[in-house]
Amino acid sequence: MAEFTDGTFEEALRRVTRAAERYGRRDGVTLQPDEAVRNYVLRGLARNLIQHGKPYCPCREVTGDADQDRANICPCRTHRDEIATFGACECGLYVAESENTVDQE
Repeated sequence: MAEFTDGTFEEALRRVTRAAERYGRRDGVTLQPDEAVRNYVLRGLARNLIQHGKPYCPCREVTGDADQDRANICPCRTHRDEIATFGACECGLYVAESENTVDQE
């Protein structure tokens, strides 16, 4: 399980936010432009990081089966297909470029 100091939730939230932003810049995916949706998903990732030790997508169930759950660590294995098909991944953290209005710099 992940180790955190005082301010556990805030620290976990900063950690998953930085990871999502880095992934977006590195791999050319776009973060959700709607701040309320983006923050809701990031808070779910932080909660899962604290509870389960991994940033599992909050839109998917954590089963306890390591092999099955590994596919649901954000960004999940299906996010690119979902973005291409629906314009966003299932949880809505990553969206198609045309949907973006947020500067990721």
